Amino acid sequence: MRNLGRGSRTAFAVTGIPGGTDDVEAALLRTRLIEAAKEFSGRGGPRPLTVTVTNQPPGAAAESGPRAGTAAERAAETEAEAGPDEPSIAQRARRFTASPPLYTFDRLVLPDRTLDQLLRAVHTVEQRRVLFDEWGLREIQPHPGSAINLEGAPGTGKTLAAHALAHRLGRSLIAARASQLESKYHGEGPKNLAALFHAAREQGAVLFLDEADALMSSRFETATHGSEHAVNAMRSEMLTALDSHEGLVVLATNLVTSYDTAFDSRVWHVRFPAPDEAARAGIWRRHLPEALPLAEDVSPEGLAGVDEVTGRDIRRAVIDAAAEVLRTGRPRVGQADLLAAVERIKAAAHAERHRHRCPCPAGPDDRSPHRR
Repeated sequence: MRNLGRGSRTAFAVTGIPGGTDDVEAALLRTRLIEAAKEFSGRGGPRPLTVTVTNQPPGAAAESGPRAGTAAERAAETEAEAGPDEPSIAQRARRFTASPPLYTFDRLVLPDRTLDQLLRAVHTVEQRRVLFDEWGLREIQPHPGSAINLEGAPGTGKTLAAHALAHRLGRSLIAARASQLESKYHGEGPKNLAALFHAAREQGAVLFLDEADALMSSRFETATHGSEHAVNAMRSEMLTALDSHEGLVVLATNLVTSYDTAFDSRVWHVRFPAPDEAARAGIWRRHLPEALPLAEDVSPEGLAGVDEVTGRDIRRAVIDAAAEVLRTGRPRVGQADLLAAVERIKAAAHAERHRHRCPCPAGPDDRSPHRR
């Protein structure tokens, strides 16, 4: 590493990363060097501080100057440049506030195997001191974090499970969507992601990240556009964060097949299946509060006969049926009300899926085969 000071700017060039180095390891090295430089600058070091990380040999770097290197390396250099007014990671972390969990394990209706996987993950966090300090496992795993990836169709209970895990640990929960990290503060995704993990550490909270496939899918092998550099930077930051974080991270996705294989060794995959008839009966029972005025004919087992519905659908159906009974001035919610509500929700979902599959034009001149 060489100091290439230029007037009021201090620049460092890190050269000689072998071209054949594993992409994941190279990305992690660049990210860590950049973060170390930013921390050094923030503690009173020279500002602004520029860092260039390149595969070029030292001679080539000296000839072409600190701005040499690939487009990806120049993007990394730009990421390292922090102006004096830029908020620190700790300041960014204040945007993420933990809240008490809303659900417990009593609300979950899942297969025994799925519940067992969740409880084992919780147990590892609960017994971290014994496992990693008293039994010496920290020698082989310096940062004993736990990351659980909940995969399954929408409405199968992933969000509810994240809250239940936090409740079991007696922790608060920080919930965020991957899209919020980049879209709200455009171009600063890696910094916001680092701040999110910082907030979870500082608040002792379970971190719940929805839409995790946006952060964990395969990276661009050849990044030619700024947006591709940003995506690769986010995913490299995610790898770094998972490697160093010691708290529980719960990830949720509907698209696990898009995950980069680099994440497989860092997370426990837990599959959330669509509920079968027995599970639907249990979900119906848990979604009919004691205070809800029910008619005597209401039968969770009978309601469970309506297939192709998730826990989210059942919750919406109960609320919809209750609202309709109240609107029409009737005293109790009956079986027919609940059945009608869940069928309405199924029909709406079917129409929405059909609309996405076939955005056919509507109008008197439409000759689509779907309208003949």
